[in-house]
Amino acid sequence: MKFRVDIRTGVVCFLVATVAIFSSITLSAIVPVAQPLPAVTSVTINNTAGDQYDPHVSGDWVAYTDGLGIRYYNLATNVDAAIPMGAAARDLLSDVSGSRIAFSRVIVGVKTAVMVFDAATPAVAPIEVDPAPDTIRLGAAIGGNTVAYVDFGLEGNGELVVSDLSTLVSTRLTTDASADGNPSVSPDGNVVVWEHCPTSLTNCDIYQAVRSGGTWSVGITTNTASPEGNPDTNASLVVYDSQRAGVSHLFWRPVGGGAENELETVNVVRNPSIAGSYIAFELAATIFDTSDIFVYDVVNNRLFQVTNTPLVTEQLNDITLLPDGRLRVVWASDEDGADARNIKSATFEVTTNYSAAIQAPINVNGSSVFNAKRGVVPVKFALALNGSPVCQLPAATVSVVRTAGGTLGTINETDVLQPSDSGSQFRIDATTCQYTYNLGVSSLGAGTYVVQIRLADTAVVIGAGTFSLK
Repeated sequence: MKFRVDIRTGVVCFLVATVAIFSSITLSAIVPVAQPLPAVTSVTINNTAGDQYDPHVSGDWVAYTDGLGIRYYNLATNVDAAIPMGAAARDLLSDVSGSRIAFSRVIVGVKTAVMVFDAATPAVAPIEVDPAPDTIRLGAAIGGNTVAYVDFGLEGNGELVVSDLSTLVSTRLTTDASADGNPSVSPDGNVVVWEHCPTSLTNCDIYQAVRSGGTWSVGITTNTASPEGNPDTNASLVVYDSQRAGVSHLFWRPVGGGAENELETVNVVRNPSIAGSYIAFELAATIFDTSDIFVYDVVNNRLFQVTNTPLVTEQLNDITLLPDGRLRVVWASDEDGADARNIKSATFEVTTNYSAAIQAPINVNGSSVFNAKRGVVPVKFALALNGSPVCQLPAATVSVVRTAGGTLGTINETDVLQPSDSGSQFRIDATTCQYTYNLGVSSLGAGTYVVQIRLADTAVVIGAGTFSLK
């Protein structure tokens, strides 16, 4: 198994709900449309002597293994540093969420512990997650306040455990003799996915656990007869590779269950990672050939080739979605040798082809004037892709800006929220193929307002409408 691979006085508990099975075999094979890659900002993070590998990225922070230790790099400041090891013999297999890095620390003759280090406060030593004697814990993954790892002290083949960094509570998610490994955690910390291998380490299934109200519900994402591995999740989708008919391909399925989707290709696809609606992966002509890094846009069915180096293998990728909508991918490359890999990154923006047009009762020309006493103004948008109307509407959010009258600027979501709304999320009217939102206006006062629609995965504004209140 490939591992990407105790909080102060944590409490071990068993808040795990009944297993749910999402093993529908309904399959949709999707043929991607290749697109030219926009301008890329490339950075060589580390190409010094030695072997650097297993990079992970979250925003501007990159964590990776370098020889016997873990290093981190900030792409905003270009500062590269090592996590202090102290008496440890080796640190390995890191992951990063924000500025916090989770990893395993080997203390010879004592234990292998999971640690968390905050790169934003480097003077503070790493802390042990759920401290206990004689532990053997590997495969640390972190998302938000959730750290997942495999504990080989609980069972010889490993058990999947999650620890909450805010409550100091640990929860054991598996209680069987099957091997568990390679966990990943969604950025919000509410979904964990991992490999569960009931019969063989070379033929694993993908399991998931979803947290709701403090309880983790464990389920099966996929358990076909074919080997599945290398899962990752954005809290909405689970991505993984699977060897179907002897060839490794890319698959994904909603966390809540539903049809399994496959990216159709004759090539070998390995090690997917996901951020927003973008999946990064490695693609090679055959298992004997070098691999390049690609990114697939799930919403728009676009495929981008990030690297094109026939003599170099790029591998062990990870991806993050930046607040401004840009994508950042990191990977290890072997131009200096298979045991002398380097860490690299690419940052780029894939422009959206979506546009949204405001619909009645708000006029396109901004001439609509409503009485604030009416309480609610229905906001509706119709979506177009490449100029053509579409009815497959990705998730989108609303925001409101006052441009005249009163205090100018963005309006708080709570000031316009109605009982029929779900936060800032637009509802989707499948009958009219429109986004709809009931905008509460009674507390806004007289003035001119601009209502905007943004794609939830990129935060890019794709349409706006103007109206006035009197």
